[in-house]
Amino acid sequence: MSETAARPQAPAEAGAPERLIYFSDAVIAIALTLLALELPTPTGDVHGNAGVLQFLGAHSAEYIAFLISFAAVAMHWLIHQRLFRYVSGLQGQVIRWNLLWLLMIVLMPFTTKLLTSEADAFQVQFVVYAVDQALAGLFLVLAFGGVRRGGLLKPATPADVVTEQTDFMIAVIVMFLVSIPVAFVTNLAELCWLLLPVIRKVVQLVRRRGA
Repeated sequence: MSETAARPQAPAEAGAPERLIYFSDAVIAIALTLLALELPTPTGDVHGNAGVLQFLGAHSAEYIAFLISFAAVAMHWLIHQRLFRYVSGLQGQVIRWNLLWLLMIVLMPFTTKLLTSEADAFQVQFVVYAVDQALAGLFLVLAFGGVRRGGLLKPATPADVVTEQTDFMIAVIVMFLVSIPVAFVTNLAELCWLLLPVIRKVVQLVRRRGA
């Protein structure tokens, strides 16, 4: 049964949803470009193959952080396009939550650079990064929640797709929130991110019991 079967379609207040999707795609493309621009490259005092390899090894943390953040932004884009392809109209609250989501996305190049900076403040660096990621997930969930509450889904929307993508994003939010207190105990708080499959299973179990 579709998500809109029990409620009438609400009138769109800000034009076709395609405009929001195209705008979001453009912002995400810019964010991914900025991520790449922050990657360190050898300077003039680096010479020879050995020197370049040594430079790359010395900055491996930045490159790993780039890959993680690239994957995070790509994940957000995939979920956004999988969900918003079924949107038939827009309301003001959906646009506002979507803009806040994009704000968190464009901040990711900054929070990624902060995370890998040489500042001796791991807890602050990690928390800023994790909060950015968690808020991005939260705002995306709230944006699509506004779509569902407003009856703005197309009649043929598959309920399992909506549930699957929403559960995954909630699991991502919980994963980053769990890692924050761990950062005050150990500098290996990033290992909490490996718990995503487990947290996703827990989220699905809680939802099914609640249903």
